Amino acid sequence: MTIHQRQPDLRLGSPSTSLMLPRVWGRAADLLFPPTCALCAIPIQLEERRNSRIYLCNRCVSDVTSSNSRACKRCARPLPKGLGDDSDDCAVCRGKRVRFVRAYALGVYGGIVRDAVLQMKQASGESLTLAMGQLLGEDLSRRLVDVPSHIVSVPTHWTRRIRRNVNCPEILLESVAKRIGVRSYPKLLRCRRKTSKQGTLLPHERLANVRGAYRVSAGYAINGAKMLLLDDVMTTGATANEIAKILRRAGAASVEVAVVARGIGFGS
Repeated sequence: MTIHQRQPDLRLGSPSTSLMLPRVWGRAADLLFPPTCALCAIPIQLEERRNSRIYLCNRCVSDVTSSNSRACKRCARPLPKGLGDDSDDCAVCRGKRVRFVRAYALGVYGGIVRDAVLQMKQASGESLTLAMGQLLGEDLSRRLVDVPSHIVSVPTHWTRRIRRNVNCPEILLESVAKRIGVRSYPKLLRCRRKTSKQGTLLPHERLANVRGAYRVSAGYAINGAKMLLLDDVMTTGATANEIAKILRRAGAASVEVAVVARGIGFGS
């Protein structure tokens, strides 16, 4: 007895064709025009694309994430070599009034991580911001102690958004939220006044610069909420601390912070 195997229906317009053709065309496009790494612009190899949905090459992922493998659980500051990692804080943040319960960082601000952050602040860096948000979200999905109920980002004053023609924090927010599967709230926080760039100020000036600069928008009930606050860089923690303070005053049960880069130029 001859067994006749059913052949796929490849007639144009058939259901099987409509499902198959986009995949075939997509694979062909990848072969002809392979996607490039959003950070170093080198074509991403086929095997790398199979193992990840993030448009960053394996080398850049390793370079970004390897710089902060051992960090303080409280402020994400890198720990000195030889120091035990079983403590909940470090010598820098110990004894300080830190309003957030924990901080996470992809890497230390310097080298390739610094290059990434600077590119993300440009209008041309939108695809890189999306990729770094996906990478941060993937990292958080493994490391978060508690799943947040709300994800927000440090708001930018409207004049700065217009000047840069890009809203890096909001792009980062949507990318991270999608990756970890938690709803984002891009309008929950507002910047009340234009502030000076934190990177140009001394530690005590940074505290004064952000004091009273942010507020929780009207109409948001966050009583008992577990908040995750996102930003591109944290150095002294002044901005994160100020926003964590107003979120707690508005009723949030806890605030955690996640950043792409942890600066170590000043104390936590």
